Amino acid sequence: MTQLNFAIFLTLNGKAEEAITFYQEVFNGELLFKITNQEFKNQLNPELELKKGTEHFISHSILKIGETELQIADNPFYENMEFSAGTQISFSMLTKDLQEAKSIYNKIMRYSDVVVYQAPSENEFADFYAIVKDPFGQMIQLTHEREKDPSKKGSK
Repeated sequence: MTQLNFAIFLTLNGKAEEAITFYQEVFNGELLFKITNQEFKNQLNPELELKKGTEHFISHSILKIGETELQIADNPFYENMEFSAGTQISFSMLTKDLQEAKSIYNKIMRYSDVVVYQAPSENEFADFYAIVKDPFGQMIQLTHEREKDPSKKGSK
């Protein structure tokens, strides 16, 4: 098994920019990557339909705080997600090996009380991306990213 990396992922519904500034200042966080919804649309997916007023929302960002990645976004990370206590934070599991991402997903799916919010799929950033709620109510995003270097994300 290759080394797995866990990141903390905050979903903040319009407060991401404010949170990025806060975590940079308070924890001396280094901003590695940030892309707005409009930049995402322009650079990666011109067909993407944005909700009015969300063009400047943060689609994704990565702060490095010590050895930990803090990923912050405004957008819900699965369709029809309601913002309430407990849905704003999730584990974001990153693996360098695509087969390992699939294997971990399959292990999780052995548990009958797991809820799948996003079946494994590909997207603009990942060759494998899935979202599940584990038996303990924790959201987990499983990802095998296409581009590992945060400074190179957001471009084709």
